[in-house]
Amino acid sequence: YFFYLDVKWGPHKNKLTSSTLRLEETCTLVETLPNWKVVEKKLVSVKFLKSDQIFQKEKFRQLKSEIRQNIRISGVLVGVDLLSSVQLAALQKAWRVPVFDRYAIVLQIFKDHARTKESKLQIALAEIPFLRKRLGQVHQGIFDKQIGDSRFIGGTGPVHISRRKLMLQERENKIRLALEKIERQRDLLRNNRLKKEFMSVAVVGYTNSGKTTLIKALTGDNKLEPKDMLFATLDVTVHAGVLPNYMKTLYVDTVGFISDIPTNLIQAFSATLEDALIADVIIHIRDISHPDTSGQKHNVLDTLSSILPPDRLHSIIEVCNKTDLVPLEKLQEEKENDKLFVSAATGQGLQDLQLQIQQKLITVTGKLYKTFRIPNGGAELSWLYKEATVQNIEADKDCNYLIVETIISPAVYQRFTSYFQQT
Repeated sequence: YFFYLDVKWGPHKNKLTSSTLRLEETCTLVETLPNWKVVEKKLVSVKFLKSDQIFQKEKFRQLKSEIRQNIRISGVLVGVDLLSSVQLAALQKAWRVPVFDRYAIVLQIFKDHARTKESKLQIALAEIPFLRKRLGQVHQGIFDKQIGDSRFIGGTGPVHISRRKLMLQERENKIRLALEKIERQRDLLRNNRLKKEFMSVAVVGYTNSGKTTLIKALTGDNKLEPKDMLFATLDVTVHAGVLPNYMKTLYVDTVGFISDIPTNLIQAFSATLEDALIADVIIHIRDISHPDTSGQKHNVLDTLSSILPPDRLHSIIEVCNKTDLVPLEKLQEEKENDKLFVSAATGQGLQDLQLQIQQKLITVTGKLYKTFRIPNGGAELSWLYKEATVQNIEADKDCNYLIVETIISPAVYQRFTSYFQQT
């Protein structure tokens, strides 16, 4: 049983999208979990979320009667980010079933989809503030019925509350140390890529917008298996591709965004978003077929604005995906500014996207178009293949020489002229 709270006043009032669309999105979140099904959903208006008693008395009595009388209801999801311990205790006591909030659901989805050691540690870190808020329920033996892991704070047995707090703090410290070790390893890989001047493109966007499908289409990497579900990707992965001008590029697949994601979850996955911070170009991919595509766009941009310096926002390419699912008249309404319209599934518009990516990369990285006249059979050509992007080779009028067109960085160009005394 799920109901979304339509807040009328205060900071929790939703201004970007409709409550109905948010209700549907949260239902989709729930049904992402195995063996979970929404048997009934409802939009409930409330004035504020701060009070211990969220609902007005009459509405609360009505909900209490509906929930207790419906034997199909085994739990209730309240569509708020995070219920306070007082609110949770009051609702569970009245309704006599486990009560969940949005944080608990998203956390469990992350747990189900995590594959690497890093993502599992990040989720464990994100769970710490959640468990800290639920210590009272754990202490009373209630929390074992809900999403969460109370094993690390003494289980549900007779353990003093201060001891539970200490165990939770110790666990947080261990997780942070383990993540710092992984982060150092990640830094080594990043520095190695920067030293070798690998150009990178980070693909970011709302969850299930088609990030992995787009990267597969751009790289031809058949190992990638896109899935039509929320949070299918939790681990940052890097995939090599070649652009039409023969420049080699690394595409970074990132964790999907979602509306009103709890702050602690964003903080836990901030390390994975650092790949977007250092990428030369950022692709913001949108699901143009989604009814709340505008709200999703603003949600992603708001999050990016909070983690990226202002000058980096100019390197973003906005890509409207899934055009094959949208009527032509709607596409005409959306066409404005520098948006690109593609279908990663059918390949429509991908060539235009690749051309824009390569132009952005050349502008951002300061690459140079240089043409060299080099000896035929000399060491120069193999050196250029190794250190630069060779676009074209033609024989010179003098058959002892070759004309080589390249894309090369200023630093590599200086090294070339130094090694081979060319200009």
